[in-house]
Amino acid sequence: MNRNDSKTIRDTEKKRLEQKKFMLQLKKDIVDLEKKIKHSRIENLKIDTIKNLKISARVLQLIAPYVVTAGLVAGGFTLLGDIPFYADEWKIYSNVMTEFDNAGNITTRQQYNDFKDDNGNTLDSSNNLLYYYSQWQLDENGLYSRIVQIYSIEKQTYENLIELFNKEDLKLEDVLGKPNTNIRETRNNLTDEEIQEESFIKAVIYNEETGDYIVHKETVGENVSLSILYILATSLLELVPLSFRHNISSFDFKTCVRRIKKRYPHIDADELAKKLELKKANYDRLMR
Repeated sequence: MNRNDSKTIRDTEKKRLEQKKFMLQLKKDIVDLEKKIKHSRIENLKIDTIKNLKISARVLQLIAPYVVTAGLVAGGFTLLGDIPFYADEWKIYSNVMTEFDNAGNITTRQQYNDFKDDNGNTLDSSNNLLYYYSQWQLDENGLYSRIVQIYSIEKQTYENLIELFNKEDLKLEDVLGKPNTNIRETRNNLTDEEIQEESFIKAVIYNEETGDYIVHKETVGENVSLSILYILATSLLELVPLSFRHNISSFDFKTCVRRIKKRYPHIDADELAKKLELKKANYDRLMR
């Protein structure tokens, strides 16, 4: 056998092996296509499930900043004791103001809302004060004047103060420290009673009675007003994530959805049937 004959045999064998390999691959393709066509409905359901999950994840990514913002605003309203779109009930505790002096005079006021000062600030135990008023003195100008010293007594109870008032030779600075405020009060006219008045001490304290309260039920008007305020506050704060998404973030919802749909197309059974018919015809032709 010469060299040319050997080459011819090798080429023939190589061609036979390649054809065999091609036939095996063709047969495998035919089997795969038949399976896909047979189970195309189930496969499309799987594709739809994966595609919808991925799109849902992008929807969450789209709305998450706005949902979080709305939740934070709602949380803020809840911390303040009210919930939008819901008729709330809450307790209003009794507040008591007690004014008393070392002469035994006591005046109390009780109400189911906060005490306020002239500026509208809430008065509570942090505003408990003790006043020392000296005796009026007539000066050379014919004016009466006295010293008013004001001490903070936030940590003092009514009982402690009564005990303090009953002490003889009381020195306030030894017990309460230096006064917060020293005032000289001057007047040109006094009554005889005021002229004869001795120096005295007066205290004003505020207490919240947690065992005494009324239940307030939110009216429709109050709830509507609160809900409108919530909507306005949320709409205003939603501009923050909206601006970030528009000017800084590279996230584009439409582009993401378009890529997902392109990546997970439906199986077209009719198109697969055409491919199967063509591959079977090629297989049959090569088997002859």
